[in-house]
Amino acid sequence: MKIKAKQKGPLGRRTRLLLCLTLGLTLFAASASPPPALASIGSRATVTQAVLQEMLPGLVMTQAPASETLQEFTRLTISQLSADAPFKEWKNAGTEVYPLGPGTRSWLVNVMNGEQRIGYLIISAADGGKYLLSEYGAGTYGLPYSMNDLRQYLVQEGLITSSYSGKIELSALYAPLLPVWKLTLADKTLYLNASVLQVLPWSLSQANRILDSQLDAKALVVYTGSGQQVRTPLPALLSGGQDDPYADLLWLTAPELKTISEVSLKTLLTSRGSLAFQSTGRNDALGAPFMITGCQSWLPAPGSKAGAEPAVIYAAAGPGGKRYLPLAALQQFGSFHKPPLPLADGAY
Repeated sequence: MKIKAKQKGPLGRRTRLLLCLTLGLTLFAASASPPPALASIGSRATVTQAVLQEMLPGLVMTQAPASETLQEFTRLTISQLSADAPFKEWKNAGTEVYPLGPGTRSWLVNVMNGEQRIGYLIISAADGGKYLLSEYGAGTYGLPYSMNDLRQYLVQEGLITSSYSGKIELSALYAPLLPVWKLTLADKTLYLNASVLQVLPWSLSQANRILDSQLDAKALVVYTGSGQQVRTPLPALLSGGQDDPYADLLWLTAPELKTISEVSLKTLLTSRGSLAFQSTGRNDALGAPFMITGCQSWLPAPGSKAGAEPAVIYAAAGPGGKRYLPLAALQQFGSFHKPPLPLADGAY
């Protein structure tokens, strides 16, 4: 997916008006009695987003038509997940579908409550007309491919200034386990982690190599187009443990956990609260390090062709455990480590 925009020169009258409105709201919030802290923060954030959208009007994602099979898989997956937390708000939700490159072999499906995003799925194509559930998650913020977060990051980091008048080209891409933005400004191209925003140290050849790789379908929930899901999710286990890998780096001294099964993962999450994940030498390609603070098992549906196959496990990863990533793929590309044991009062 490519999005192009031509930036205008200095801030126009409309933008200056919005900036004045931002300042006015800030002064009003400061003088109110008592000061409504949360309300003022929300107001400033809303106006800030409006200002940034005024400055970068072309940075939008464009929806794409979805095949009937893709729509079927989306409906079935949302219906199954909505039975339990943290996906209960997905019942009767709408969807928005956006293509993800390179090519169009993956799709971002935003789960919508009216105009509010409450979750997402990333679905990828596989051989034989099959579809794969690459990752998914619930929440109203901190999700991959947030345009508001991207606009704010570009301005705050000085990657785009209000006076920029050159060509902007943005592409939404998906590498295994990593959402990616590709941003071209004039003759300069940047790749950014589209989940936890940061510039990735990739050359064009490195980017092509990483983006051209694919996940093993055996690690994922697969849809064959039969009109019925072959797997059923159990309720998610959420530990509420430490979700910041930099809060205590002692996990770096812990030996690698060689093999993690469904049972051992749940046991470790119950006793430790979380697990640290890293991929030595290629953390940037996976958005690592990050913490695992939960998991969800998908069992073969009764009477399905999956039969006695083992469960497919997705690990709740990153800030707030909002991204559910395939456990088998994580084990293939990186390693898990035990964090320090939590103390009795919940501290570390």
